[in-house]
Formats: sequence, structure tokens, C-alpha cells
Amino acid sequence: MMNQWMKKSLVALHVCAAISMVHAADEQENSAAETEPKKAVQADDVSQALNKQEGDATSETNLQEVFTSSERQYSLIKKGDISTYYDLDYTYYRDTVIDASMDEGRLYQLRVEEDATHTITNTFTGQYGLRDNLTLTASLPLVAKSDSRKDTTAAGLGDLSLGARWEPFPLKAGRLPLILSGTLSTKTGDSPYEINPQKDLSTGKGYYSVGVGASTRKYIDPVVLFASMSANYGFKETGLNQARGTRILDTFEPGITGGFSFGFAYSFNYDVSMTMSYQQSFNTNTKFTYKSGEYYKAADQSSAMLAIALGVRVSPETIVNGTVGIGLTEDSPDISLGLSFPLDILGLGKKKSR
Repeated sequence: MMNQWMKKSLVALHVCAAISMVHAADEQENSAAETEPKKAVQADDVSQALNKQEGDATSETNLQEVFTSSERQYSLIKKGDISTYYDLDYTYYRDTVIDASMDEGRLYQLRVEEDATHTITNTFTGQYGLRDNLTLTASLPLVAKSDSRKDTTAAGLGDLSLGARWEPFPLKAGRLPLILSGTLSTKTGDSPYEINPQKDLSTGKGYYSVGVGASTRKYIDPVVLFASMSANYGFKETGLNQARGTRILDTFEPGITGGFSFGFAYSFNYDVSMTMSYQQSFNTNTKFTYKSGEYYKAADQSSAMLAIALGVRVSPETIVNGTVGIGLTEDSPDISLGLSFPLDILGLGKKKSR
């Protein structure tokens, strides 16, 4: 009986750390700036492919804390506890861009360019247990980007996000736990709608958004199954005054993003575990309006990723996770790599309850 409890606790502890590394994402985070989809008719209408959407399905905040003790009433961190995490993520997008121009029905310019975008995101996340079943979160990303087609780089603050996770029901045998979450994503990063889109890069998405989500999990010794779903709404941005070819962009409406993820975690032994997950998100109703009165509604987009995370215990209470993500759709990163571990600096490491 004791061995079975230790086994369940071990799997849960590894899931707690490994799930924080699953990105399509951030999310968080954490999302790259959206740009208008490509058209292959006029050169001034050609733009970058859609990058990761705000609210892409991720499990980073949905299952950060899981049940690790049979004596605990809730699975979130306890009241008064503080925990901090550091995530290092790298994403690589590769795309083929067609630059074509026509005059009086005749094609006089046709150029095919290869575009590669590299993004490194350093995210610092803090959590505070306001109550045993209510946890407050805050994430601060630092972003560095490089684009081969524009031959330029950018570095700076990303979009700060604030959130909360709430577990409405105490843990009970035979009942699946439920964790509800809410997030507010700001636009503290450099907006893609306030730069020269032909020469500069952004570090943020350029608009405020709010999101809600729900997650659950189930132990089937020695495996933990988990699933989550989320929805995000982006607020309309007006008065942009951004030149896009011969037109001036005036208004951008991000639309609605919904997503889901599911997967499992398996503990090989006391020191090593593996997590696999599938994540997918959908973005609809994105609209660009120009000062001329013209508008463009982007086609619905879908982003999907398969992620594999390996967790290695480096101390009795610390697990470091490495993740490899593979994009499954055109709007997903081709490759995503991640590293995550808890912080214990300046007294901001996890504080245990008495």
C-alpha cells in the first residue's frame, strides 16, 4: 500500500513539472504576433505566414500543480505558498513566400523567397496560494527574434500575463478533479501594428486578451492521463495608422481562439519520467480594416503540435524538464524546444506550508 502511494505521488510530481513544458504554446503565452495571411496576387498584399495564435492550446498553466499527497484536500498549492518557475523556449518557423506583382493583367514580377524565423522566449512565472483552492499567477516573458527574410533581429519585453486557477470541489475518491482558470494577457511587448512590417520585428501580439480554461486528470497506475480546453477573446485595436503596401491599416480585430490538449505522463523510475501530449487551437473572425474603408477577413486558422517531454530529478524536490515539439499544421512552429525548472533565488523558491 505504501509503495503504491509513493508510486502515485512520484508520477504526479513528474507531471507537475513536465506539463509546464508542453507548448504549442504562451501561451502563454507567450504568443508570437499575428500577421495578415498571404495573398499571391499583388506584392503589397504579401505578408508573413500566421505565427502562433494567442491562446494556442497549451498545458503550461492548466496542470502546474497536481495532487501529490493523499492527505491534501485540494491539488493546487496551499494557502500562503509561493513558487516560481523559469521556462526557456525556442521555436523555428520556415515558410516559402511568393512575391508577385501584376499590371493590367500582366505578371511582371515573380519571386519566391525562403523565410525562417527563430524565436527565443525566457519566461519567469510566479504563483501565490491565496487559498488552498485558489492560486494567483503572473508571467513575464523576455523575447528575442531573428528573421532571415528581413535580415533583422529584435529583443525586448513580451506580453505580461496575469491569471488565477480555482478548484471548486475538494478532491474525492472516484471523482475527477476540476481546475478552472482565467487569464488576462496585456500588450506590453512591441506591437506588430506599430512597427514597419517590412523591416522590423515585434515581441508582442499588440492587443489585450482574456481567456478561460478547464483541466482535469486521472490516475491509472502508473500513468496519469490529463486533458484541458481553453478559449480566448482578443480586444479590438483601433487608430493603428500602419502602412501596409499602398494601404493604411486602421483597425485590427483578433477574433476568438479556442483550443484543447490531452496526453499522458509515465514515470519510468524515481528519477526519470516522460510526458506526451497533443495540442490544437483554432482562430476565427480575424479582421483587418483599412482607412480606405476596405477590409479583409482572414480565413480560419488551426494550429496543432505533438510534444514529448522528459523529466529528470536533480534533487529530492526538483525536476528539470526538456521538451521537443513538432508542428503538425502549416500555422504551427516547425520545431519547438523547451527547458523548464523551478527557481530558488532571493527566497522566491517554493515556500512550504507548516
